[in-house]
Amino acid sequence: MRKLTSASACRFAPILLALAFGLAACSGGSSPSVGANGGSTAPGAGSGAGGPGASTATGAAGSPGATTVTGSLVSSGLYSATWTWQSGNAADIGTGGVTMNSDKGTFGSISVLADGTITFTSGAPELKSGSYKGTGAQVHMKDASGTQLPCGWTLDNDVTGSDGVIHLKGTMDVIGTAFDCPA
Repeated sequence: MRKLTSASACRFAPILLALAFGLAACSGGSSPSVGANGGSTAPGAGSGAGGPGASTATGAAGSPGATTVTGSLVSSGLYSATWTWQSGNAADIGTGGVTMNSDKGTFGSISVLADGTITFTSGAPELKSGSYKGTGAQVHMKDASGTQLPCGWTLDNDVTGSDGVIHLKGTMDVIGTAFDCPA
């Protein structure tokens, strides 16, 4: 039985290797594209439409799948930080949210819905609740492929979690994504 198993494995190994190489060749590069600013922005040293601290990626902004997020958010209260999107982070509208980096090296996510509902999450150790919710965002509804979508927002709002309140202030705009949010 052992010889039969070894013989079978020897026959299928070249086929499996060929499939693996074929899939790897078709999948393209695995590293994210780097923006004009290297995909990383020091606090207060950003470039782009979002002002200081904003991060933008270059490329085919506005085409389906290519994504840029401009602007920044400043949090205060329970956690003081400046938050920006970096090339390679998730960026989606609606419940998918935008993954952001803070100037303190932590990650967070912001989701703003068309009705102005805000959900902010972060794994920062100082934030015990992890998830904070609020309302009243000024939503930038844009015509994306014939549909009005929440492609950006301006915040000057409190979000509340079980351990207290965080104030969020700033503007972010998502350009591109699978929904083709315009600039």
